[in-house]
Amino acid sequence: MKRFTITHEGYNIEEVNRFIDVVIKRLEKLNNDNSLLQMKISSLEEELKKEKVSEAKVSEAILAAQQTSDRIKSLAREEANMIVEEARNNANSIIHEALLNAEKTEHEAMILKKNITVYKNRVKNIIKSQLEIADDLDKYDLDK
Repeated sequence: MKRFTITHEGYNIEEVNRFIDVVIKRLEKLNNDNSLLQMKISSLEEELKKEKVSEAKVSEAILAAQQTSDRIKSLAREEANMIVEEARNNANSIIHEALLNAEKTEHEAMILKKNITVYKNRVKNIIKSQLEIADDLDKYDLDK
């Protein structure tokens, strides 16, 4: 606390005036600083509002991206399941066709074996009858 010199008319006017000048300068400086700080506060509050809006937009964008990602994953799973199902169906079709071809080939092989056996028996019978004819020719004397 400032103490002033007392004169016969009261406090020393020059000391009081100097003190008031100092106080006024300090108040003016404080007012200027306060104004600057108030402007900074307003500016920062405005920036903060913009950041909150930006943050909300970023959050919305992240949420939308997440939802899109989930949909893409879901569609990919569905497509993969469809591809697997189609591959199974194709495999079953190929196996069925192969079994039919194998059965047909086996049937043809069986017919060929039967035909070969019949042919062998015919050839044997022809040879047998030719041998019988040859034996019968020996019975006839050709020198006579």
